[in-house]
Amino acid sequence: MFGKGVGVGRLAGIPISVHPLWLIIVALITWSLGEAYYPEEVPGIEPAAAYALGLASALLLFASILLHELGHAVVARRYGVQVEGIQLWLLGGVARMKGAAHRPDHELRFALAGPAVTVAIAAAFALVVAALPASAPDALTALLAYQVLINVMILVFNMLPAFPLDGGRVLRALMWRRSGSIERATIAAARVGRGFAYGLLALGFIGAFGGAPGLLWLGLIGIFLILAGQAEEAGVRMQSTFRGLGLRRVMAVPARTLDAGTSAADALRDSFASLGYHAFPVTADGRAVGLLSIEQLDGLPRERLETATVGELADRDRSLFVGEDIGIEELLASSGFQRHGRAVVLCDDGEIGMLSATAIERAIRARRMLAE
Repeated sequence: MFGKGVGVGRLAGIPISVHPLWLIIVALITWSLGEAYYPEEVPGIEPAAAYALGLASALLLFASILLHELGHAVVARRYGVQVEGIQLWLLGGVARMKGAAHRPDHELRFALAGPAVTVAIAAAFALVVAALPASAPDALTALLAYQVLINVMILVFNMLPAFPLDGGRVLRALMWRRSGSIERATIAAARVGRGFAYGLLALGFIGAFGGAPGLLWLGLIGIFLILAGQAEEAGVRMQSTFRGLGLRRVMAVPARTLDAGTSAADALRDSFASLGYHAFPVTADGRAVGLLSIEQLDGLPRERLETATVGELADRDRSLFVGEDIGIEELLASSGFQRHGRAVVLCDDGEIGMLSATAIERAIRARRMLAE
């Protein structure tokens, strides 16, 4: 959902990256504060100084967000969850984790870790503001007061029970503790989150047509919450499905394969046309070496179909090949599966399997029907 960012370093051993869209929100905050907030709070301030303070405020804001996400990441790592990195992007920041909490108490603790950091940051800025002498420059007072205000706003917003915000994760942890099922808790929390998200979307719509363009940001956040909640819900459903089935129960094994020496025309006629499969693993001496899909043959001249072998045309990207013991999250995140919607599974007993996104969807749908 967030895409790749530019690495800028490490903090507590955790990679930190910045998404290119982050520059947009930094520029908008800088402009907004330099145009309105600082000229109002600091009478007579020069425009250049106002915008410089606006940029400083934006950077301090994102430093606070980074520490917030670091709080999540450090506590999650303590409970055995692998943290891939923290990324700053258009709507704030996100700690990217591989895996999930194993117990509701763990989920509750690292859901609350970020807000706890934000409380500490807001309190620290508030104490500094309170300790400033009356002779302190207005610009310094305004800079620090803004950090108090914005961190309180971040805290309040994040604690809304709108999954996957922190408040929504707290809600899920409590529901998980009560029901004993992370899947049921996630579905329930996601439904509550969608209610809040649709409310934000409605406010954004009203703002678009009611002369309050600032509310458009709420609509954008609402869209993000809807999409993120759906992704979380789908991920938990998949985990639940594969805990009960395992890859071997869902994938096609042994898969129908194509020998690397077969001509493209023969493969098209004898396999693609007769079996109706979208793609086939390609083998050489019984070993999987690539994957050939119908798209790779589409548009090839007839002469090329007759002379080319499937071994020449096959995609040999090694990320297409996975072991039988791969976790579902790792599989879905792999570049090969994301690009092709399928993976060639190298089974422990030497068999070659195929697992597609369509097969995963069918398994989830069937399990859902059985549960109804």
